[in-house]
Amino acid sequence: MCRFPTIEIPILLSIFGLELLGPVQTNLMVYRTCYLILGYNETECALLGNSNDKAIEDLEKAVEPTVNIIDTTTSVIQQTIGLVTCIFTAQLSDKYGRKPVMLAPLIAMAFSAVIMAVFSYFPNISPWYFMISLIPPLLTGGFSTFMIANISYITDVTTEETRGVRMAFLEGTIGLGILCGSICSSYLFYATNYWSVYAISGGIVTLAILYTIFFVPESLENINNEEETTVKDVLKSFNLKEYVKVFVKKRPNYNRAIIYLITLTITLYIFEESPGNKTFLFLRSKFNWSLQQYTWYTSISSLFFIFGGIFGTVVIHKWLRVTESVAVLMGFISQMNGYLVRGLATRSRDIYFSAFVKLLAGIISPQMRTLLARLVPNDEIAKLFSLIMVVQSVCGIASSPFFTLIYNSTVNTNPAIFNFVTAGISGTCAILIVIVIVLENLRPTTYGKLIEDVEEVPEQRSEDYDGSHI
Repeated sequence: MCRFPTIEIPILLSIFGLELLGPVQTNLMVYRTCYLILGYNETECALLGNSNDKAIEDLEKAVEPTVNIIDTTTSVIQQTIGLVTCIFTAQLSDKYGRKPVMLAPLIAMAFSAVIMAVFSYFPNISPWYFMISLIPPLLTGGFSTFMIANISYITDVTTEETRGVRMAFLEGTIGLGILCGSICSSYLFYATNYWSVYAISGGIVTLAILYTIFFVPESLENINNEEETTVKDVLKSFNLKEYVKVFVKKRPNYNRAIIYLITLTITLYIFEESPGNKTFLFLRSKFNWSLQQYTWYTSISSLFFIFGGIFGTVVIHKWLRVTESVAVLMGFISQMNGYLVRGLATRSRDIYFSAFVKLLAGIISPQMRTLLARLVPNDEIAKLFSLIMVVQSVCGIASSPFFTLIYNSTVNTNPAIFNFVTAGISGTCAILIVIVIVLENLRPTTYGKLIEDVEEVPEQRSEDYDGSHI
C-alpha cells in the first residue's frame, strides 16, 4: 500500500508555502512596529535590515523588544488554544479517518494566508491585528494537528521494518520544503511585495489541499464518512481516560519509563526550537544581516539538515545497525555543539560553520518517532502523539516568554546568550537519552528482532553480490 509518495507531496507544498512567510512576516512586523507602534520615521524604518548605518542599527535594537512582545503574545495564544484542539485530534482521526484531519488544517492555513495578504496590502494596519489571521488555524489545531494526522498515517501504512526510513523520508520532505521556501522567500519578496508573497503562499497551500483530496487514499478501513458529525458528537466521543491510559499503562521491559523519558526529551527538543524569529533578530542585531542573507543561511542549514537526516538514517542506523536511541544521542551532541559555535560566532562565516556542526541534528526527530512507534501498538500511536503534542503546547506557552525575556534582557549587551541556553537544553536531552540507552541495555530481549536482522545480513549481502537485488 502507498508505494508512491502520498502525504509527502502535500507536506512539501505546505511547508514550502509556510516557509515563504517566515522571515518575510518577521520583516513586516519589524517594519510596521517601527513606524505604526513606536512612531519612528517610516523612511528610516524601511532601512531596517538593509543598512549598515550606526543609527539604523540602534533603531533595530530599539524596535526588536516590542516585536518580541507581539510575537510572544501571538505564540502564547496560538499554543493555548491549539492545545485544546490537539486533544481531540487522535479521537477524530481514529473515528473519521486521517484524511479529514489532514485537510482541515490545510484549509485553515490557506485562509490565514489570504487574511494576511489583505492586512499587508493596507499600510496602516498594526501588527497587533495580525493575530486575527490565527483564528482559522486555531479552530483546526494548525500545523500540529496536520503533523499528528500525517504521523498516524505513516504508522498505518508501514511495517516496523520500514517505518524508520519512512519517518526519515518525512523529515527529509520537511527539510526540502524549508530549503525551497528559504531560497525563494527573499527573491520573491524583493521581486514583488508583502501581499503578493502571502497570496502566493495561500495558492501553494491550496495545491496541497487539492492533492490531498484527489490523490491521498484514506489509510483506515471501516470508517463511516456519511455519518453527520456535530461538535456535541466530538465532545461525547472524547475520552480523556483513554489518552491517559495509553501514557501511564504498565508496559514490559521498562517501556513505560522509556516512553516518559522520550516524551520529556521531545518536549525539551521543541522547547529549545521555540526561539524562532529570535535567530533572525539576533543575526540582524549582531551581524546586520539582510533578509536575503538570512534566507540563504536557512537554505544552507536545511541542506545540512536533509543530508544529516538521510546520512544518519541510512548509514548510521540502517547500514551500521546503530539503534535509534544511540543515533538520537549523536544528533543531540551535534546540535549542542552547533548552538555553542553559533553563540561564540564573531564572523558571519562562523554562523555557517555552526550549521555544519549541527549536521546530525536531522536524525533526532525521525528516530525518536520511530522509537516511540516501536513501543506502542498501532491503535495507540495517534493518542500517544496527540498527548505528546499537548505536553509540547503547554511547554511552548512557557518557552516563548522565556526566550523573549532572555533576548530582550541581553540584546544591548550580548544577543547571542540565548544560543548557550539552547545548547544547555540539548545537553540535558542527551543525558535523558543516555538513561534510555541504559534501560534498553537492561532489557536485551526487546531487540530480539533487531538481532535477527543482524544475523540475516550476511545472507542478504551474498544475494546482493549475485545481482538478484540490484
